[in-house]
Amino acid sequence: MEYHHRCRELKLTWGFSLLIFAVLLLVLESRVVESAKSSSGERKRDRDRAREDRLPLKAEKSPATSRGIPGCTFGGEFYELGETWHPNLGPPFGEMVCVNCDCTAGVEDGRRVGRVRCRNVKGQCQEAVCPNDEEPVLLDGNCCKTCPVRESGVVKYIPEEKYRPEVYGDTDEAPEEDPRGEVYVSLLTGTLMSVQTRAVARATFTLLDNNLYFTINFKRLDKPSNVIFTDALNNTLYNYEVTSSSKTQVCGEWINVPRVYQRDIQSKQLFVTLITSPHPEGEVRGRILFHRALAAESFSSMMIADRRPRKSDILGTGGLMMLSIDKGGRTLNIALILDGIIENTERSGDIALTIQLLKRNDVIQESRRSISPEEFDLVEVWSKLPKKVQKLIARGQLSVRVGVSETTFMSGPVTPLRTCNVLHAVLSGSQALGRPKATGASGSAVLSIDDDGSIKYQIRITGTRTDVIGITIERAPKDIDDRKIVADIFGEYQNGEAIGVYDKPKAREVDMLLHGDLYINIATEAYGISELRGRITQLPYKPFVSETKGLPLQLSGSGVHPPQLTGAAGHAWLVLDSECSLHYEIAVVGLNSDAAPKDGVDNIHGFAELGELDGDEVVIRRVLNAFEGNKASGVMTQVDGELLERMNSGSAFIQVSTKNHQDGEIRGQVVLPNSCFTPGGRPALTNLTPNVGYNPEADPDACFFENRYRTSGSSWSPEYDSTCTTCTCQRRAVICDPVVCPVITCLNPVILPGDCCQVCPKPAPVVPTSPNRQTEGCFFEGDKKLHRVGSQWHPFVPPFGYIKCALCTCMPGSTVNCTRISCPKVTCENPIRLNPMDCCQVCPDEPTPTPAVPTEALLQADEVERGCSFGETFYRNGEDWHPYVPPVGTMPCVTCACKNGHTKCSRKTCRKLTCPEEEQIHDGKQCCAKCKYGEPNVVTDRTTTTERRDSFLDKITKKQTMKH
Repeated sequence: MEYHHRCRELKLTWGFSLLIFAVLLLVLESRVVESAKSSSGERKRDRDRAREDRLPLKAEKSPATSRGIPGCTFGGEFYELGETWHPNLGPPFGEMVCVNCDCTAGVEDGRRVGRVRCRNVKGQCQEAVCPNDEEPVLLDGNCCKTCPVRESGVVKYIPEEKYRPEVYGDTDEAPEEDPRGEVYVSLLTGTLMSVQTRAVARATFTLLDNNLYFTINFKRLDKPSNVIFTDALNNTLYNYEVTSSSKTQVCGEWINVPRVYQRDIQSKQLFVTLITSPHPEGEVRGRILFHRALAAESFSSMMIADRRPRKSDILGTGGLMMLSIDKGGRTLNIALILDGIIENTERSGDIALTIQLLKRNDVIQESRRSISPEEFDLVEVWSKLPKKVQKLIARGQLSVRVGVSETTFMSGPVTPLRTCNVLHAVLSGSQALGRPKATGASGSAVLSIDDDGSIKYQIRITGTRTDVIGITIERAPKDIDDRKIVADIFGEYQNGEAIGVYDKPKAREVDMLLHGDLYINIATEAYGISELRGRITQLPYKPFVSETKGLPLQLSGSGVHPPQLTGAAGHAWLVLDSECSLHYEIAVVGLNSDAAPKDGVDNIHGFAELGELDGDEVVIRRVLNAFEGNKASGVMTQVDGELLERMNSGSAFIQVSTKNHQDGEIRGQVVLPNSCFTPGGRPALTNLTPNVGYNPEADPDACFFENRYRTSGSSWSPEYDSTCTTCTCQRRAVICDPVVCPVITCLNPVILPGDCCQVCPKPAPVVPTSPNRQTEGCFFEGDKKLHRVGSQWHPFVPPFGYIKCALCTCMPGSTVNCTRISCPKVTCENPIRLNPMDCCQVCPDEPTPTPAVPTEALLQADEVERGCSFGETFYRNGEDWHPYVPPVGTMPCVTCACKNGHTKCSRKTCRKLTCPEEEQIHDGKQCCAKCKYGEPNVVTDRTTTTERRDSFLDKITKKQTMKH
């Protein structure tokens, strides 16, 4: 009763009490081992060892599974098949270091399940014989005693592993090799599905960093709806829903493949099935295999039967041919995987197999051999290929045909290897020929290859201080004087970009492109041989990368302020999905130029950051995932609304910082149009199409101002006057407006630090120049400025500029309140505006009234009968003004007038000057140019209806009038 009472006090379950009992057995066994000297003690030790397999350590009766993964649940923890661990009883007992548990595979009701087996390994400890007759000691966390070793007065201990062997169960298998970076293939037919179909598919898989990326090409098959991965018992392990695909290809990824399934791939125990509408249970299926030919494959052919299947045929027929070219381009290596064609052939003994290389129906290469019925994986070598044949292979103008016993044939075209991976290159000075170049310049390239062998490329170069004079695709040279130029593509270069097609590659060049043996080299006036250079490699398929149109965002030293003279470079793909989560993929090179790359990949000792520019201040918002090799990728959820707003306006950036450049070594401006932010929250995107970041320098409407690109429609404070000027970009034109200060009435106005306009002094303490936006001021999106609580200003509204007829106030709680200024009622018959920019009209010879505190939200200054509406402004009868025509802006040389509710506009025209053109000057304040030395300039007026340009203005006027 006392024992059960203690169990109730500790709230132990029955399974936990069994673990306690196991501890008692171990303690008893330990005492027996240490005291046993007689033969009876030896017999008792043998009985204890025999009891090891019956230790009362058990898994839960109905073990839970993790995402459907077979495994074991023990002590509330999930373990995959093959995992080993020491059971932990929790406090006060802790981990049972002398008990090894493992999760072994079993089958139950046709499903693969895990079973827990625990063993006591204390009896396997070897007796430690210590020097100088020292006694062995038992360290915390160890099962076996070890000997102390003295070195320089410090006592150390020999590791326990020297005395206790590892116990993993009864298997004698060696540790498995790391499968990351392995390439696998599968031939999918109807043979395993009991479906009579001519459909065939070829799937290529890349297992990298525990993720499985796949490209599936298919023929005579409806668009697949799902890709199902199953085990040997046909249990579904992973279901990939196809959301987008071409007519003949599916791209996808399986993220975080469990280790037990990775082992299944290695042991050929994983299958892939394509689901179609006519066949919801699956139309074609194949086993995932490793094949030695995959490492060198550069061309392939997917073959289907030349005739319709007969009722007597075994269901499903298909073939796969993998081809590679040797370094000299003269030898073609062929590997064949066949399914169904041999089984559907009447045979006795060996089978005659024919392999033909065809141009249309003409046989240009042929081989014959006899094979056994069991052979489905064949290898053939064709040497001394004529150059004409090499050319035809590269152009995709050949096909292959495989026949069995001259009765059954299958065929298919030969094309460059089709892949969903992205071919790209980061161009940096660190990879330049000769010596590395640290100029801060960078380049990006994205390429693709079509079935006809043509190579499409897009290249962008930024940050070079001198003109680009050469762009070439090259092989890796033995030295700088032995360059192997594949193609000179400089002729397609203009405005920082080269976009074109290399349509005549050789078969060997296609092979080198797909295996990372080609480079892009950039020469400039300053570096006539090489300033930038980058290796063309494959980026594993990512859905958001494939959806990106154009080039990724460039990262360079020239993008940092002040610019960094570095040889490093990079680029990044950024995409916002429908949930406003940010997906990113970053590739960099040259950040550790002093360290030799390992296996051709830099080991980056840096980190990527996402931030924003707040005037001259750099604000880091998020640190992204660490680099794996020279790449970093991930998904950022719950992105801050202010950061999303900065991405939308183009004032955000992504950068990579290193030990020597803690404030950023390379950086790129992020322009990511989105609607994920509002004053009250973060709604989803208005459309389901992902928004993709782009380079503002690639935007034809972008403005280049103060050594930086700005997107059309954006506004900012310029460096030359960040306090009292606001600039905006309107289709390549930069318009900078001085701040318009509101009228104040106090006698002793002051200008506070960081402000432009005078304010009335208040007893409140001065707010620091860079306060926190959420608690100490209001950030107004129009002028991109932070305004103090209580301050007033005229709002800046792009593209209109400063609106003098409205006044905004920063309220406590960072709330901005903008209202229209109320104009006093005038009593005279013909009120006028003393200044065209004035908001209110006054009677002649009267001083301009002081604007009152805004009390109403009228958008018009006043309303008079028979007035005119133009744009968003109301004008009284008889009033004239200079029109504002977006996106041109205010047109000072055009005057519009309101007469009885109708607007008419006229333009000043300038007579042609007689002075030379170089002596003609235009100060921007007057409509017409004038001669530098006083040449008179005659101006005449004429109505807009007499010229085509005036007719255009008249149309605009009518459009604006109809609008209101």
